[in-house]
Order: sequence, then C-alpha cells, then structure tokens
Amino acid sequence: MRTTIDRFGRIVVPKELRERFGLQPGTEIDIDEHDEEIVIKNAAQESPLQDEDGVLVFAGQSAGDITGSIGRLRESRLQKLSAGVIR
Repeated sequence: MRTTIDRFGRIVVPKELRERFGLQPGTEIDIDEHDEEIVIKNAAQESPLQDEDGVLVFAGQSAGDITGSIGRLRESRLQKLSAGVIR
C-alpha cells in the first residue's frame, strides 16, 4: 500500500492496516529502523513468536482465516507435488 507524508511529517496508515493491527486513535506505536526500512509496530503488542526449545512457535491470534489459508496452501502444494513440480 502506498501513502504520502504530509508537510508536518505525518503518515496516514490505511484503514485496512489500522483494522488488521488494532491501531486506533491514541494507540502508542514504536518506530524502528531495520537495514534500509522503517518499521512501525504496535507498542502494546508482544511478539507472537516464542522460542520453545530452539523452535519458533506462533502463540498469537490469527488476523484472518488461518484454517482456510493453510488449506489453500496445502492444496496448492499437493497439486504441485502430483505434477512433479516440487522435488
């Protein structure tokens, strides 16, 4: 998604992203830089990834239809396997 910075340095976060990440007026955010990117994070959120015996485990809430997404990815992968595309 593309947006612009106004003359006061403000950035409008598109509504779809605000809703997906629970950003409401007054929400505190963290702004960091990583390599050559600017990263905006909800300050109240903890990382949904947790290290359990050296394995990263997702412990957060899904932001959509996770079961449907997994099913579609699984079906796509099975189709590729049956066609001999994945080795």
